[in-house]
Amino acid sequence: METTKISGKIFISIAIVVLSFIGFIASKNFSDQGAYVEVKGLSEKIVKSDTAIWSMNFEVKSNSIDALYGDIEKNLVTIKTFLKTKGFDDAEINVAPANIYQDTYKDAAFRYNSTNQISVYTNKVDIAKKSSSETLMLVKSGVVLTQNSIAFNFSDLNSVKPDMLAEAIKNARDTAAQFATNSGSKVGGIVRGNQGVFDIVDKDPGSPEFKKIRLVSTLRFLLK
Repeated sequence: METTKISGKIFISIAIVVLSFIGFIASKNFSDQGAYVEVKGLSEKIVKSDTAIWSMNFEVKSNSIDALYGDIEKNLVTIKTFLKTKGFDDAEINVAPANIYQDTYKDAAFRYNSTNQISVYTNKVDIAKKSSSETLMLVKSGVVLTQNSIAFNFSDLNSVKPDMLAEAIKNARDTAAQFATNSGSKVGGIVRGNQGVFDIVDKDPGSPEFKKIRLVSTLRFLLK
């Protein structure tokens, strides 16, 4: 019994020595790195979209498959003519395959129903935005759109990345310098950095063709 108590005390003593040694190593590694401050740097930029994707949907219903086909073609020709008068080329206009289904319900008003989509992929951003709000004239030609939506994209992110990253780093360094001044030290070099993610959102609901790009970088500076 006495032997067991002595062995337990020896084991606890060894464990304390090992933990103390590990703590010493951890402290030494931290000291090698030195004191540091970790800060975030912000960069924001407003850009104009370089691409517009404009989609229009319409439905056609009929009890005759031939009449259905004829009405679909008529609507597509009407929409294409409208788009070309606005300044779009054939290469910018795309027609998706028609989605046709048959309604077998005995009291169905129409046996054949179709949903159809035509879209424009273009770099004529201003023309696309203006034209998308002028589709009322299609109603006069017998085309009733069930959906009329437009999205704007900015694809040339590489053109703004270097300047935004440089600004984020500068802002982070300025923050670190202020911290260093307050603590009676000086800012050294960067020892760790996380570039962050470029976040792109609409600038505001009224002008979705303009995008706000936001970058938040996290940087660690040595303090001397």
